[in-house]
Amino acid sequence: MGPLVVVSAGGESRLREGHLWIYRSDVAQVRASAGDLVQVVGPRSRVLGHALYSDRSQIALRLLTFGDQNPDTTLWQARIQAALDFRKSLVIDATAYRLIHGEADLLPSLIVDRYGDYLVVQALSQSVDRLLPELVRVLVDLTGA
Repeated sequence: MGPLVVVSAGGESRLREGHLWIYRSDVAQVRASAGDLVQVVGPRSRVLGHALYSDRSQIALRLLTFGDQNPDTTLWQARIQAALDFRKSLVIDATAYRLIHGEADLLPSLIVDRYGDYLVVQALSQSVDRLLPELVRVLVDLTGA
Protein backbone atom coordinates (compact mmCIF):
# COMPACT_ATOMS: atom_id res chain seq x y z
CA MET A 1 0.00 0.00 0.00
CA GLY A 2 1.27 3.47 -0.90
CA PRO A 3 1.16 6.70 1.07
CA LEU A 4 -2.18 7.19 2.82
CA VAL A 5 -3.95 9.86 4.85
CA VAL A 6 -7.13 9.23 6.83
CA VAL A 7 -9.38 12.26 7.30
CA SER A 8 -12.00 12.88 9.96
CA ALA A 9 -15.74 12.65 9.32
CA GLY A 10 -15.77 16.45 9.04
CA GLY A 11 -12.99 16.36 6.45
CA GLU A 12 -14.84 13.70 4.47
CA SER A 13 -17.99 15.81 4.57
CA ARG A 14 -16.15 18.87 3.26
CA LEU A 15 -14.64 16.86 0.39
CA ARG A 16 -18.09 15.57 -0.55
CA GLU A 17 -19.33 19.19 -0.56
CA GLY A 18 -16.66 20.04 -3.14
CA HIS A 19 -13.90 21.56 -1.01
CA LEU A 20 -10.47 20.74 -2.44
CA TRP A 21 -8.44 21.50 0.69
CA ILE A 22 -8.24 19.56 3.94
CA TYR A 23 -6.79 21.40 6.91
CA ARG A 24 -4.47 19.78 9.41
CA SER A 25 -7.25 19.75 12.03
CA ASP A 26 -9.23 17.29 9.85
CA VAL A 27 -6.35 14.83 9.42
CA ALA A 28 -6.82 11.78 11.62
CA GLN A 29 -3.89 9.60 10.58
CA VAL A 30 -0.87 9.93 8.27
CA ARG A 31 1.14 7.13 6.67
CA ALA A 32 3.10 9.33 4.31
CA SER A 33 6.17 11.50 4.03
CA ALA A 34 6.25 15.22 3.40
CA GLY A 35 5.42 15.98 -0.23
CA ASP A 36 3.95 12.59 -1.07
CA LEU A 37 1.06 12.07 -3.44
CA VAL A 38 -1.34 10.27 -1.11
CA GLN A 39 -4.52 8.30 -1.23
CA VAL A 40 -7.17 9.99 0.93
CA VAL A 41 -9.63 7.82 2.83
CA GLY A 42 -12.45 8.58 5.21
CA PRO A 43 -12.79 7.30 8.78
CA ARG A 44 -14.48 4.11 7.49
CA SER A 45 -11.68 3.46 4.95
CA ARG A 46 -13.70 4.66 1.96
CA VAL A 47 -11.42 5.98 -0.79
CA LEU A 48 -12.16 9.67 -1.33
CA GLY A 49 -9.42 10.58 -3.78
CA HIS A 50 -5.75 11.46 -4.15
CA ALA A 51 -4.04 14.58 -2.87
CA LEU A 52 -0.79 16.44 -2.39
CA TYR A 53 0.33 16.07 1.24
CA SER A 54 2.22 18.66 3.29
CA ASP A 55 3.49 18.15 6.82
CA ARG A 56 4.25 21.89 7.18
CA SER A 57 1.21 23.76 5.93
CA GLN A 58 -2.10 24.17 7.73
CA ILE A 59 -3.50 23.00 4.39
CA ALA A 60 -2.39 19.39 4.83
CA LEU A 61 -4.09 18.02 1.71
CA ARG A 62 -4.79 19.58 -1.68
CA LEU A 63 -7.10 17.25 -3.57
CA LEU A 64 -6.15 16.28 -7.13
CA THR A 65 -8.68 13.60 -7.96
CA PHE A 66 -11.87 12.14 -6.54
CA GLY A 67 -12.38 8.41 -6.12
CA ASP A 68 -9.88 5.89 -7.46
CA GLN A 69 -8.42 8.03 -10.28
CA ASN A 70 -4.67 7.93 -9.71
CA PRO A 71 -2.71 11.10 -10.59
CA ASP A 72 -0.10 10.40 -13.26
CA THR A 73 1.66 12.12 -16.15
CA THR A 74 -1.48 11.85 -18.28
CA LEU A 75 -3.42 13.82 -15.67
CA TRP A 76 -0.77 16.57 -15.55
CA GLN A 77 -0.69 16.76 -19.35
CA ALA A 78 -4.48 16.97 -19.64
CA ARG A 79 -4.85 19.66 -16.98
CA ILE A 80 -1.97 21.75 -18.26
CA GLN A 81 -3.31 21.46 -21.82
CA ALA A 82 -6.78 22.52 -20.60
CA ALA A 83 -5.24 25.58 -18.92
CA LEU A 84 -3.33 26.44 -22.12
CA ASP A 85 -6.45 26.02 -24.25
CA PHE A 86 -8.48 28.23 -21.93
CA ARG A 87 -5.87 31.01 -21.97
CA LYS A 88 -5.76 30.83 -25.80
CA SER A 89 -9.56 31.11 -25.94
CA LEU A 90 -9.37 34.48 -24.17
CA VAL A 91 -7.62 35.99 -27.22
CA ILE A 92 -5.52 38.33 -25.13
CA ASP A 93 -2.93 40.28 -27.10
CA ALA A 94 -0.11 39.98 -24.57
CA THR A 95 3.25 38.29 -24.27
CA ALA A 96 3.18 38.26 -20.47
CA TYR A 97 0.37 36.55 -18.58
CA ARG A 98 -0.43 33.95 -15.94
CA LEU A 99 -0.64 30.60 -17.70
CA ILE A 100 -1.61 28.40 -14.74
CA HIS A 101 -3.60 29.63 -11.76
CA GLY A 102 -3.12 26.74 -9.31
CA GLU A 103 -6.40 25.47 -7.89
CA ALA A 104 -8.43 27.41 -10.48
CA ASP A 105 -6.88 25.15 -13.14
CA LEU A 106 -7.14 22.03 -10.92
CA LEU A 107 -3.36 22.15 -10.46
CA PRO A 108 -3.14 22.91 -6.74
CA SER A 109 -0.19 25.02 -5.62
CA LEU A 110 1.26 25.35 -9.13
CA ILE A 111 1.61 28.86 -10.57
CA VAL A 112 3.10 29.42 -14.02
CA ASP A 113 3.65 32.81 -15.63
CA ARG A 114 4.65 33.27 -19.25
CA TYR A 115 6.96 36.08 -20.36
CA GLY A 116 7.42 35.74 -24.10
CA ASP A 117 9.41 32.54 -24.65
CA TYR A 118 10.07 32.06 -20.93
CA LEU A 119 8.06 30.37 -18.20
CA VAL A 120 8.38 31.20 -14.50
CA VAL A 121 7.18 28.36 -12.28
CA GLN A 122 6.23 28.67 -8.61
CA ALA A 123 5.76 25.58 -6.46
CA LEU A 124 3.64 26.51 -3.45
CA SER A 125 3.70 23.11 -1.75
CA GLN A 126 6.17 20.38 -0.87
CA SER A 127 4.50 17.99 -3.31
CA VAL A 128 4.67 20.28 -6.32
CA ASP A 129 8.26 21.06 -5.44
CA ARG A 130 9.03 17.33 -5.69
CA LEU A 131 7.05 17.05 -8.94
CA LEU A 132 8.76 20.01 -10.64
CA PRO A 133 11.02 17.98 -12.96
CA GLU A 134 8.01 16.10 -14.37
CA LEU A 135 5.82 19.21 -14.52
CA VAL A 136 8.52 21.28 -16.25
CA ARG A 137 8.97 18.53 -18.86
CA VAL A 138 5.22 18.59 -19.57
CA LEU A 139 5.18 22.41 -19.70
CA VAL A 140 8.11 22.53 -22.14
CA ASP A 141 6.56 19.81 -24.33
CA LEU A 142 3.19 21.58 -24.49
CA THR A 143 4.35 25.20 -24.77
CA GLY A 144 7.64 24.91 -26.62
CA ALA A 145 9.11 27.38 -24.12
